[in-house]
Amino acid sequence: MKKNIIKELKERGILNNISNENKLLNMNENEVIYAGFDPTATSLHLGNYIQICTLLRLQKIGIKVIALIGGATGMIGDPSFNESERKLLDFQEVEKNKNFISQQLSKFNIEIFDNLSIYKNMSILTFLREAGKFLNINYMIAKDSVANRLETGLSFTEFSYQLIQGWDFNYLYENYNVVGQLGGSDQWGNITSGIEIIRKKHGDNHKAFALTTNLLTDKNGVKFGKSTGGGSLWLNKNLTSVYKLYQFLLNQDDEDVEKLLKYLTFLSLDEIKNLINKHNQDKSQRLAQKTLAFEIVKDIHSIEEANNSVKITDILFNKSDFNLLNADDLKQLENSVPLIEVNENELVIDILLKNKIVQSRREFREFITQGALLLNNQKVLNEFEIIKNNLFDGKYALLKKGKRNYFVIKFKVGNYESRNC
Repeated sequence: MKKNIIKELKERGILNNISNENKLLNMNENEVIYAGFDPTATSLHLGNYIQICTLLRLQKIGIKVIALIGGATGMIGDPSFNESERKLLDFQEVEKNKNFISQQLSKFNIEIFDNLSIYKNMSILTFLREAGKFLNINYMIAKDSVANRLETGLSFTEFSYQLIQGWDFNYLYENYNVVGQLGGSDQWGNITSGIEIIRKKHGDNHKAFALTTNLLTDKNGVKFGKSTGGGSLWLNKNLTSVYKLYQFLLNQDDEDVEKLLKYLTFLSLDEIKNLINKHNQDKSQRLAQKTLAFEIVKDIHSIEEANNSVKITDILFNKSDFNLLNADDLKQLENSVPLIEVNENELVIDILLKNKIVQSRREFREFITQGALLLNNQKVLNEFEIIKNNLFDGKYALLKKGKRNYFVIKFKVGNYESRNC
């Protein structure tokens, strides 16, 4: 089974590097692989999801896995391939982020370890004496992730990150039977530093190995991060609505969709091959994109959320029954399409002019003439039409301009609060 997982990771295009295949193949049933997640935000994002998926693939074949939450490293900031120093978070921010991310990872049934437990009672002198002596400065600055920053400047705080992550690996190796560390390809230097510490402490016959995945990138090769690649594609649905995530995946280019199916879904390679063959017979149906979006939303959120995203998409773009939409659906759309807050009984034209949805009364009249302005799926017929909160629990209305431009109208709280008392 372990031999098959290496083959599968290679065939899926996920595997970037592995320091020693035999060490993975010869793992015993009590040995563990871990991956680290620093709590630098209140949520993980789609770029992290490839690591989560890989842990789950390992777990599926019987390998024990741990997700390390960087309660300590999250306060330092990993310099790896960043152009400038990260903003340092205070302890309260890290704790808050850590709690949210722990909840997210727990939903995937992955055991969690907080590396703050290693260091919270350790003095700086103890750390330097215990850990610092195992990594040579020349070894550390030779790492690409560090070398790239030396010209522009690197603080000792960030420089120490490599040593702390390396010590994490050694601690888990000694105390939790962890022999493998998984990370993105940009983590290779930090992970192998851990192996170096373990080698010096435990000898050349140690069992530690590194396993890295290719990064999740957009079509331009930009890494999916908190603000890059796909934008802020958070796994927390309160930060990125389920519908917005679904739409992002649904709109992937044909040239990227097969890669993403292999990276981020648990469909077998044969299933993906058959799917792509069907997709290529009529690309206009976007079968591969629909499957990609459904599978990922289902696995991150739930099958109910995936079905609901399909429903909303069908209603908005495929002329399905508008009456199937409800207030919860409109709440999802708040984070996905432009949101306009209004008072009840405002004139539609005033709202559109104020929010620059139309540029003039003349343009407004042109849209009316063309039947291209819809409020709650009904054509706006004249300049004196008012906006009413008679649908969606009195909280929302939905405006459509042209074929694809939607706007969620949200009535200010005072307009519906008394209705619901």
